[in-house]
Amino acid sequence: MKVLLLCRLMAACLLLALAAPALAAPVLGDITFERKTKGEEDFPPAIFSHWNHRVKYKCYVCHNKKVGFEMKAGSAKITMALIDEKKFCGVCHKGQPAFGVGFESCSRCHRK
Repeated sequence: MKVLLLCRLMAACLLLALAAPALAAPVLGDITFERKTKGEEDFPPAIFSHWNHRVKYKCYVCHNKKVGFEMKAGSAKITMALIDEKKFCGVCHKGQPAFGVGFESCSRCHRK
């Protein structure tokens, strides 16, 4: 009887331990870059899938002086002109390894 009770208690603890991450506040992972330029009402903001990038790359790949991202939310002043100069997102998205940035691919980042 005591063994059965102990097994049930251990199973409950295991289930609770496995469920704890699911009970925590969700981390959405998407970062919205609000537009601060003229015409912003006509064009949606860029949505960056931080989690998708984080799964593939280590933090320092983007968070360094060459790429331009600091380790502080909201510190990057990204413009399409800078991306075209291969800064920020343009380091990867102006050629290889990622999809290119251009009029044919606007909706991959700029979406509602």
